[in-house]
Amino acid sequence: MNSALPDDQLHLRPADADDAPELARLIDIAGGGVYEFLLDGLIPGMTAVEMLMPGLAGRSGSLSHRQSGVAERDGRVIGIAHGYPTDWIRTEDYSGLPPDRVAHMGEFSETLDWGSYFLSALAVDPDQRRHGVAARLLGWFYERARSGGFDRVTLHVWADNEPARRLYAGEGFEEIGRAAIPWHPRLPHRGGSILLRRYL
Repeated sequence: MNSALPDDQLHLRPADADDAPELARLIDIAGGGVYEFLLDGLIPGMTAVEMLMPGLAGRSGSLSHRQSGVAERDGRVIGIAHGYPTDWIRTEDYSGLPPDRVAHMGEFSETLDWGSYFLSALAVDPDQRRHGVAARLLGWFYERARSGGFDRVTLHVWADNEPARRLYAGEGFEEIGRAAIPWHPRLPHRGGSILLRRYL
C-alpha cells in the first residue's frame, strides 16, 4: 500500500461554483451508476454528468457545490466529499424523474437515519487512490457535521463495493440497515445498498 501524500501536496477546501464539472464527474463515479439510471434519456443529447452540473453550480439545495469539499493536488481536483442533513431528503422533489425509476430506488429513501448528517458522495480519481485522500476528505466531512451540531454521520454503500466497505469499516462505520434495491441492467449491483453510521 502506498503511503499517504505529504500534506503540502494535498489541499482540502470548500468547493466553489467553478468546480461544478469536476464535482459532477466525481459524484457520478461515487453513485456507481445511479445517476445514469435516474437521468438517462431525460434530456436528449445530455449525459447524466452534464445534467448534474447546473445544480452543482447553484447556491441552494442539496446538490449545490456549497455542500461539497474538494481535495486538490497540483491545482487539480482529485477527490470530493458531498453531503447534507439527512432530513433534507424528506423535501426532495422527484417529480421530474420517471416514476418507475423512482419506485425502483424507493427503499433507499426509506432506509435512512433521520437526524444524521448524510454523506451522499465520496470519490477519489482512480489514479489517486490508496494515498489517504479519502480519509482526509472524510475528516473534513466529520468536522463539517460537527460544526453543524450533528453527533453522527451516515451513508449508503453498494453491498458489492468491497473496497468502499473496507474503507468505511476502517473508519468505524457500522451497518444499521439495508435497502433491497433490485438488480437492473442499467444499475448492475447485487445485494442492494447498505446504510452505515459513525458517531462523531
